[in-house]
Amino acid sequence: MAVLIETDVLIALVRKRDRHHKEALMLFEEQREELLLSPYSIIELDALIWSNVLRVKDKQEFFALLSETLNYYNVKTIYPSPLHVCKAYQLRSNYGLTFFGSLHAATAIIERLTLISYDRSYGRVKELNYLHTSEYLSAKGS
Repeated sequence: MAVLIETDVLIALVRKRDRHHKEALMLFEEQREELLLSPYSIIELDALIWSNVLRVKDKQEFFALLSETLNYYNVKTIYPSPLHVCKAYQLRSNYGLTFFGSLHAATAIIERLTLISYDRSYGRVKELNYLHTSEYLSAKGS
C-alpha cells in the first residue's frame, strides 16, 4: 500500500546527523516502491535551503543528488492539484497547520493516502490518515 511522505522524512534521510536518519534510511530501504512524495516537499525543501534553515554547500548538486536518490528508491512524486490548495485553506483554518503542512495533509486527504511524518501535529486532523514514521515502521514489522 502506497503512503505519502512529508518533507521531514526526506530531510532525515539526507542529513546523516539527523536523529531520525537511521530510521528514515530503513523506511526508504524497506518500503521501496511504496513511498510517494508530496508535490510540495521539493518547494518546501528549496525554501528551507534559501532561508538557511537547512544548509547545503552546492544547491544545484544537492537537488541533482536528491533526484538520483529518489529515483534509486523508486519514490514517485504526486502531481500537484488545485484541489490540494483548496483543501489546504480549510485545514489551515480548522487546525492551524502551517502553509506546507496544510498542503501535505491536503494532498494525503485528496489522494486518499496515509501521511507519514515525524510531525505529530497532523494527529489533530480528523479526516487525515496519519502515522508517525516510527509507528508506520512498527506496523510494518521493521
